[in-house]
Amino acid sequence: MTRLKLFVLLNSLLLCSPVMSNSNTSVSKQNLTICSESGFPPFEMKDDSGQWKGFDIDIIQKFAQESNLNLIMLDISLDGLIPALTTKKCDLIVSGLTVTEERSQVVLFTKPVYSVTVTAAFLDSEESRNRFKSFSDMDKKGIKIASQTGSAASLYLKKTISQASLMFYSSENDEVSAILQKKTHVFVDDNVFISHVEKKLNRKFYQLPLSERGDIAFAARKEDTELVHKLNVFIEKIKLSGEYEGIVKKYF
Repeated sequence: MTRLKLFVLLNSLLLCSPVMSNSNTSVSKQNLTICSESGFPPFEMKDDSGQWKGFDIDIIQKFAQESNLNLIMLDISLDGLIPALTTKKCDLIVSGLTVTEERSQVVLFTKPVYSVTVTAAFLDSEESRNRFKSFSDMDKKGIKIASQTGSAASLYLKKTISQASLMFYSSENDEVSAILQKKTHVFVDDNVFISHVEKKLNRKFYQLPLSERGDIAFAARKEDTELVHKLNVFIEKIKLSGEYEGIVKKYF
């Protein structure tokens, strides 16, 4: 082979080699946009500097880190989460969202990351303890029950309450304020949130756990099966490694 032919051959190989192509430059991380409501401690919240934190947040941040994804967080009210997802304003709901039959018809849930119990919380007094001894004692005319709009608790109440007055609030803080100001007799939420409020306010509520339990999971669009599969594999991985238990102990 002549020197000229050898030079041409080597030059061609170098031009075609991936080492010399643009593929060796750093590639920007793919974005994963998250819809979440920040006012749902200990699952989702913001610190004084505006940084996101919480049980769900720790899990999704770890997933993003291992998957080389850049998280973009959108703060959206609970009743706006699923509309935001279905209209593609975000890729995933990470917001302490409880799995329900109605929601499962619209979104694709991951494996559960936690389970909660729907619970009624009253001001702890002898009157409350004597008056409300079962869930049926709440469902009477003149009784006002507070809950957050769009929550699993509110969906449960709509199906089961026929006599009492249901009062829905835009945030969980508002439902708590309503009972503290004695605008309602009780508020209904999950047991984890109620425990968090007790610690925050340094006061105890008289609680009646209901029969309704709920699994909390992340939610994607129906067609995003690959994303949900990757999340499911990741959830199983951190449970086996012990990382999941560490996050649980951090927040609960």
